[in-house]
Amino acid sequence: MMGPMHDVIVIGAGLGGLMSAAKLVRAGLRVVVLDKKALPGGTSYVFRRGGYAFPMGPLSFSFPGRVRELLAEAGIGSPPEFTKSRFALRAPGLSLLMSQPLAGLESELAARFPEEKAGLAAFFAELREISAAAGDLDRWHPGFRLVPGAGGEAVPDGGTAGDRMLRVAELSRTPGAELLDRLVRDERLRNFLGSMGTGRPVMSLLNLGLMWRIMAEEGIWFPSCGIHGLADLLVARIRAGGGEVRLGAAVRRILVRNGRAAGVVTAGGRTEEAPWVVSNADYKTTFLELIDAGDIPFVDLSPIRETPYTGSELCVYLGLRPDRVDLSALETEHLFFRAEIKKGGGRELEDFDDREIEICHWSRKAPDLVPSGRAALVLRAGFPYGRFAPLRLGEKTRREGYRELKARLAGRLVRTAERACPGLSQAVETMEAATPVTYRDWGGRYEGSIAGWTWGPSGPDGMARKLLVRTGVDGLLAVGAYAATELFLGGVPTALTTGGLAADLVLGST
Repeated sequence: MMGPMHDVIVIGAGLGGLMSAAKLVRAGLRVVVLDKKALPGGTSYVFRRGGYAFPMGPLSFSFPGRVRELLAEAGIGSPPEFTKSRFALRAPGLSLLMSQPLAGLESELAARFPEEKAGLAAFFAELREISAAAGDLDRWHPGFRLVPGAGGEAVPDGGTAGDRMLRVAELSRTPGAELLDRLVRDERLRNFLGSMGTGRPVMSLLNLGLMWRIMAEEGIWFPSCGIHGLADLLVARIRAGGGEVRLGAAVRRILVRNGRAAGVVTAGGRTEEAPWVVSNADYKTTFLELIDAGDIPFVDLSPIRETPYTGSELCVYLGLRPDRVDLSALETEHLFFRAEIKKGGGRELEDFDDREIEICHWSRKAPDLVPSGRAALVLRAGFPYGRFAPLRLGEKTRREGYRELKARLAGRLVRTAERACPGLSQAVETMEAATPVTYRDWGGRYEGSIAGWTWGPSGPDGMARKLLVRTGVDGLLAVGAYAATELFLGGVPTALTTGGLAADLVLGST
């Protein structure tokens, strides 16, 4: 059965896809957005349990000024207000406020570790240089342009921007641990500066510098409408402009004819045709699952397969009776907490006491999303997809033992958080948990990935330093946090930025 002709089909109602659709509808194009889930926003939305609304994904984001500009481009005239979120670390031998200006952080660390003063000065000087080198990349353009053809890599137009791009390339290939091992002797301090926590440094110098810049200088913010409210604003704008947003409408395949995207086939077997397809599915899902490899023999899929994404996590959502728990340790909205640091041997996956966890005081960030007189926390810990993958039978179906494993891990994570928040177990009245396969099936993330492409140093043949909006298939554009291999703006603003760029590419060719 042939469906109606559209100017643009958008796969996925995540923030990138919605941003692209809103901008295209505003320009008068016929646009349809298709998403398999019943709610818009991708992981940037909420789900409800027992009167509470909990976040599916991001808890805050950076560069609110850029987000305001992008919403205005989509035709949203009254953007939300933003409140800055605060982050702290509490671990054996090191507890401090992380979300403070770099100068203050350097001074505090130098006072605590006077023998490391010279190394700290050199490291923070390097952070400032990285920030300057990558400054032009914040907005991707001017200073950089989209190269026609496969990859769509960001390249310099010349001059100072060109010099900075060469420096950015060098930084992306350099492990942050390499610099820290040379400058800092104390392991606790080295891990903190290299991971923004207690873990072993794995980031490239580029990503490390950018993440510290966001944490300490730009800030991380929460909108008055909630992050899910951004999706609601965009959906309303699309529909008001005559565009379609079809929820519960999964896409099974992207059609490619004669080397060009031509439309999609839905899970129900319906063919929808359009000269442009914008995919808000992540890059691996788009190319490895939604397109028949035989239709795109001209695209080298090896880098897409072989370059890793970031890992997944276990997330526990708690609705609480606040009179039964001591939340005084949560002086900030986000606490990175580690109860113990054990020496020798590898960490046990289920020993959360010996691992860093994040405790988000959700009800302080979003009081309107919890019942009156109640409190809510979100607990998160990194967790490998492979531990749960054998228990996944298919889309939202599980083997025997999955529920028991999820419940056991959730209980252990709560007990670890209780070491920071005494009485937590007795205060819980609502609890839900998300595992890596939850992120795979409900979040639509390849192998449950939560934070884009790998943050580690890039190899010479990988997907590094690329803006992937323009793909190697004519008429197919990619948007969302996975459409850029370096999250210079962080997840939410990167998703919106790539959505806006995709719309510009379509409008520039029509």
